Formats: sequence, structure tokens, C-alpha cells
Amino acid sequence: MSESSQFPNALQNYEIVTRHIVMERHLNAHGNLFGGVVLAWLDEAAALYVMELAGYSNFVTVSMDDVSFKSPGHRGDCLVIYCRTVKIGRSSITVQAQAWVHEPQSLEKHLIIECSLTFVCLKEGKAFPYFVSEEYLSWCNNKTVMLPE
Repeated sequence: MSESSQFPNALQNYEIVTRHIVMERHLNAHGNLFGGVVLAWLDEAAALYVMELAGYSNFVTVSMDDVSFKSPGHRGDCLVIYCRTVKIGRSSITVQAQAWVHEPQSLEKHLIIECSLTFVCLKEGKAFPYFVSEEYLSWCNNKTVMLPE
């Protein structure tokens, strides 16, 4: 079974967060997408996903784990970044992110990278248990979100 035919099942519970076109400035000397560029895109996409999911924006990335580069990206690739929630703690949230190349002409899709990112909410520069706070619970009244375990 090809990766493209596995595509819908591979992304159950994921949401499209953002898209990028790989351009010349994103490439190394051999024409491959710089790993640091795509990691920055994943970090930004996961942060946007968390902001929308949690209704909070004062947080920092504390880790990027299980980074797995699957295939190189190339100039002109249409990169689509998907995210899903893995775990919500008291002050932290862990998100799984994947970047897939969507070939517009052939409709083929292939995974180029995946990783887990953990963010910690801050208040006055210190970890803040936002996900058990009155602020979060109040925000949840109008939203359908996951509560911490």
C-alpha cells in the first residue's frame, strides 16, 4: 500500500493548521529543505494550534521530541502541516505535528517529518497551571475542548 493511499488513515484526529510553499531560500546547497526551517514551521503551526485550542497565547515551547525526518522537501513542494493533541497536563500541552507534501498535479501525498512538541503556559514568567484554572474553565464554557486528565 502506498503512503498516499494510507494518507487519510494516517491523519485521523489531526487538523490542518497551515501550509507553506518550499522556496529557494528554504533550501540547502544540495536543493533539499533545511531541517531547521521545517522544524520552525512545525513549532509555529503547533503554537497556532494550541492558541486556538486553549484560548491562551502566553506559552513557550519546552521540547521537540521524537523528531523523525522521513523524506526531503524540495523547491516548489506544497507542504501541509497537521496537528493533534496528545496530552493536556496542568500547565502543559503536548501536540503531535506532521508535515506532508501534497503534489497538486498527481494528488500524491507523502510525509516528510513528524514530531511531538510540548508547550508550557506562563504567567508572570513562571509556569502557570492554566488548564486547571478558572480562566480556562470559563473559556471552555463556550467551546468543546479536552480537559486535563
